Amino acid sequence: MDFDQLRRDPQIWRPQAQFSASIRSKRELDSFNDIGAIAVYIDINLSDRPDIAICGSQSETLSFWETNSSGGFLTKPKFTAELLTFRFVRCGQIVYRYQNYETIASKMIAVLADFESLHEVQALGTVSTLSATIAAATLASAQKALSGGEHLGLPTLERVADMTMPGMWGLFCTVRLIHSRIGDPDKQSDLMFPLLQEMMGYQILSAWPKCSRSTPAIPVDFASQQLRRAIDYIEGHLSRPMILADVAAAANTGVRSLQSKFKSELGVTPLQYIIGRRLARAHEDLLSRKEISLSINEIARKWGFVHMSDFGKRYRKQYGCTPSETRRAVH
Repeated sequence: MDFDQLRRDPQIWRPQAQFSASIRSKRELDSFNDIGAIAVYIDINLSDRPDIAICGSQSETLSFWETNSSGGFLTKPKFTAELLTFRFVRCGQIVYRYQNYETIASKMIAVLADFESLHEVQALGTVSTLSATIAAATLASAQKALSGGEHLGLPTLERVADMTMPGMWGLFCTVRLIHSRIGDPDKQSDLMFPLLQEMMGYQILSAWPKCSRSTPAIPVDFASQQLRRAIDYIEGHLSRPMILADVAAAANTGVRSLQSKFKSELGVTPLQYIIGRRLARAHEDLLSRKEISLSINEIARKWGFVHMSDFGKRYRKQYGCTPSETRRAVH
């Protein structure tokens, strides 16, 4: 089904300069699914009462929306289309299910989903997210403009992106800024609005990690190359003992310079980055059905946390819930 067909049936999907809903009963949920005309159906667990607030704007090329819920929910695409959705999680966790695998969005991990292969999306417990959907053709046009008219084609993007990577926070801030202007009644005369939308396309192509590096990479300064090598080393050694001297050696720099690069470009120290990434891995294991036989203690130790009280405090600070609450959500 394409957008020409969707325009004939506005109950399935329609462009909306602004939409919002506060869903707190099954009746309100059914009504919204019937007349909300967004791209997904929303459902909840049979034993739960809905508590969902959603607001945003949608068009054939770009859509932005914010979702908040205290009880979680389930969504399924209404149709297949060449659309890419980028979701940033401010609180909680989101599970994306495809035919043969799952990906997880959290505060540290942003997720890219395409409508053609996505099966369903489940929000676990209390969640707050900010999302943007862009047509593949719109992103391809941005790629053409960014490359000076060369026909390079649209790069294949990874399904997940580390929010500590350079550029990712800037992309999130642009999406947040565009969304904040949606409710402005004078949006048509806002000279910055079209520029912000254009900039978002360029930021996606520049900041979001690529699956393939077959095309020549944009040259980066030496300091950024060192930071990338340091991050690559850390990612490959998260489950093993690691000291900063080894990370610095892999990046061909000194420990003091390494600390300075992390602080200036990522806003965190190398130690904070390592702890955050190990917490993210533990978080993924707690959500994984494959690791359901492991206890919380075993998962924590697997990623280097030997003191459970310290692990619990750090986990709650990063994800807004306890490890046991995350594990119960999976059950």
